[in-house]
Amino acid sequence: MKFNARNIDTSTLLPRAKKEAKAIFKSDSGRRGRTYKKILEDTLYGHVSELYLIQEHQFKDDPKSFKDLFDPEGNAVEVKTTQFKHYVPSVLDRAADVKKNQTWRNFPDILYVFVGDKNTLEYNLDGIYKWGRTKYVLQNV
Repeated sequence: MKFNARNIDTSTLLPRAKKEAKAIFKSDSGRRGRTYKKILEDTLYGHVSELYLIQEHQFKDDPKSFKDLFDPEGNAVEVKTTQFKHYVPSVLDRAADVKKNQTWRNFPDILYVFVGDKNTLEYNLDGIYKWGRTKYVLQNV
């Protein structure tokens, strides 16, 4: 899956990202010292991947706060976007840490990881990962 963020519907992107950014900013743990502007920037960057899946692959929004999507089969999916391919192992480690140690969050078993270039706005799916016993394991590219 490859796409350019310029092709994402911005009339949907901005209000969606603003809503989540406001909720994140209200929480000290979610804010992690970031300004609202930085949180909104990060949220916009990640929501591009989510909207691509919604617009092009029939995924659905999860209506619960701080949850991502449902795939076409109805499975909960977490979507992560990172700037460089060499950051992917860190993304996977952080997701595994949440899955193992924050069980109250009901973190999904399926993880889509995109690499998004902030200059060209080109996004590429790094892989689809599924939860093993202790880590996320690559299933598809």
